[in-house]
Amino acid sequence: MMNVIRFGIIGLGWRAEAYLRIASQLPHLFKAVGIVVRDQAKYEEAAAKWGLKLYQSPEELAEHCDFLLTAVSKTSTPSLLKQLALIGKPIMAETPPAADDEGMEIISALISEGAPIQIAEQYPLQPYHAARTALISSGAIGEVRHVQVSAGHGYHGVSLIRHWLSLPHSSSCEIVARRFEFPIQEVPHRGRVVQGNLETDQQDIAILTFQDGKSAVLDFARSQYFSPLRHNRILIRGSHGEIRDNEVTRSLGAADYETITISRQQDGLEGSLAPLSLRELRAGSECLFRNPYYPASLSDEEIAIAEALSRMTTYVREGVSFYSLSEALMDVKLAMAIDEAIVTGESMKVI
Repeated sequence: MMNVIRFGIIGLGWRAEAYLRIASQLPHLFKAVGIVVRDQAKYEEAAAKWGLKLYQSPEELAEHCDFLLTAVSKTSTPSLLKQLALIGKPIMAETPPAADDEGMEIISALISEGAPIQIAEQYPLQPYHAARTALISSGAIGEVRHVQVSAGHGYHGVSLIRHWLSLPHSSSCEIVARRFEFPIQEVPHRGRVVQGNLETDQQDIAILTFQDGKSAVLDFARSQYFSPLRHNRILIRGSHGEIRDNEVTRSLGAADYETITISRQQDGLEGSLAPLSLRELRAGSECLFRNPYYPASLSDEEIAIAEALSRMTTYVREGVSFYSLSEALMDVKLAMAIDEAIVTGESMKVI
């Protein structure tokens, strides 16, 4: 039990419950010790369900854990982080850390002060995205200078773009963007009861041109998060190949190339009596991602969140940053510029 990291949660919504589910499946790694909420009476039943103690204040909770996790609204996050930074306990904040200019100013001040804060940006940590990153890092497709991402809105999509283009925290960029509306049949999600009626879906498309000549397209419709009628798409173009979703084409020399597929090695399917759990992702004989939490029955999203918790553990114990406030601020800044380009119809420049 000496290796278990103890964390406390500020707020208790559906996102916080994802961390609690993961901690319950991986008790040898993580332990949630308690929560702080504004209305304790409202959350007494939920706290009892998860076996958590309700604390009166973040200061009181901080005395019993290794780090604090904030899971509150994006409008409340900046002021809460400012308050928690005074405690001196390491903090992991759910995305985004800011959502407007006032929040950005608060976050900028926290960066200058060196506040011990990391952001739980899970998208680059999702197994398939991590596998694509492994291919890029290996040099398999050469130098990457263009990506197209349709796998997450706003700052999530931007984080993947910056990650795969290997962009610094302060990359100047020019953005043009448009929003389109289309009908789509409603589908159930998060317990919602539907009748199969048509709804209006919004699709945002942005072109980002960076100062060093690298470029990206961010294309996302909100229905992609929940609807089986809409799928994600990824294109990563390198000098010696490209990744198209889970298909990889790469050069083998001056006149030779190969096409391989990122395949999923999963237990618990068909006749398998093993737990339903991801083992690894492979491309041919090459292992691109090995699930460190096997055989826990975690979704890909939960694997990514568990990895954020693991990296926060390393940050707390060794001081190794994994997704800093500076990175998060850049992603939010670019996402806000995309929104402004959509509203104004004008090209935006981010310096």
